[in-house]
Amino acid sequence: MVTLRGVNLGSWLVLEKWMVPSLFVGLEATDETTWCVELGQEAAPRLRAHWASWITRDDFAWIAERGLTLVRIPFGHWVMGPPYPYHPKYGANPTPFVEGGIEVLDQAMRWAETYGLKVLLDLHAAPGCQNGFDNGGMLNVCEWHTKAEYIDFSVELLGRLAERYRSEKALWGIEL
Repeated sequence: MVTLRGVNLGSWLVLEKWMVPSLFVGLEATDETTWCVELGQEAAPRLRAHWASWITRDDFAWIAERGLTLVRIPFGHWVMGPPYPYHPKYGANPTPFVEGGIEVLDQAMRWAETYGLKVLLDLHAAPGCQNGFDNGGMLNVCEWHTKAEYIDFSVELLGRLAERYRSEKALWGIEL
């Protein structure tokens, strides 16, 4: 029997306003979708700076030093970049999300392996949002189950991630 002791790395690859309110100061945005839409081109440098500082290699070392064995990494359906299904909340821009999240996830897998940690990848924000919460990518929207396109994309994305990380020693699992 394997005993896991884990920690969730929230608000890194899916913004959650309650966890990192400083990113939302002065904005009407309530979630990552509306944050990216409202900021437009300004979103990329801000989010990339957040990715580089919110969770770092030192955090992975600290986690391992305390005897934890697993990190859960929530991510959005946009992690591998476009194309992804459109939602009306995107407005005029069919691809509002900042690209580069997959490289952050690749780096996290390397750090986890370096420190002997396992990784649980979590599709936390599916297309159309699966729970209506900000951590699902769109506050007060719960439409994932209403379109075959959303469901099919989610399954396909999870397959691409399984293919990408199947040989990684750090991969423990992938969840929806």
